Amino acid sequence: MKNKIFLLFLLPICLLGMAMSNASVKDPLHFYNSQTRQLVEIKNSYYRKTKAKPEVILVSVKNDDQIKQLKPSSKQVIIATGHSQNDRKNVQILAGKSLQKVLSQTQVANIIRYAGKDLRSKKNATFNKGIRLVVNACTTLIDQKYNFPGDKNTLTSQQMQKINHPQSVNLVWGIVIAIIATGAFTWYEHWKIKN
Repeated sequence: MKNKIFLLFLLPICLLGMAMSNASVKDPLHFYNSQTRQLVEIKNSYYRKTKAKPEVILVSVKNDDQIKQLKPSSKQVIIATGHSQNDRKNVQILAGKSLQKVLSQTQVANIIRYAGKDLRSKKNATFNKGIRLVVNACTTLIDQKYNFPGDKNTLTSQQMQKINHPQSVNLVWGIVIAIIATGAFTWYEHWKIKN
């Protein structure tokens, strides 16, 4: 009898827990694997305990038109995946009003570009690696905004540098090429004067 009462008490708690855990990941197309789902759930369970209560939501939809219909609430970030015309997965990040300064259009484009190689993969495991990178980049920026402590998934300052300034690598190569070209031109002019 005590076991039955305990089970009746435990059943609503389990159902409530399952309902809460599924709220962060809406994946009818089964794009996201368990590791990706778990990452989002763990981060959101931490966020629910904070005063600010930001939230990250993963969504999979059939097409890009459905992505356009998604509207995040003020403190939500929606990472949506849909099929594009060429049967590839299209990933977009939608930030709520209070997170739009941290996740601006430029920043969102930089994050997608940073994880782009993995996101373009046809292999589900590699695609999910890219999604986890996108989630970690978004949550790192959210954590910085609200002064939350970092965790094992927080991106390093070098990784954030690549996201914040993706052109800096091109700038370095541009400077190197300019120095080589200047040196070659100087050498040619010097050779031309001697001959």
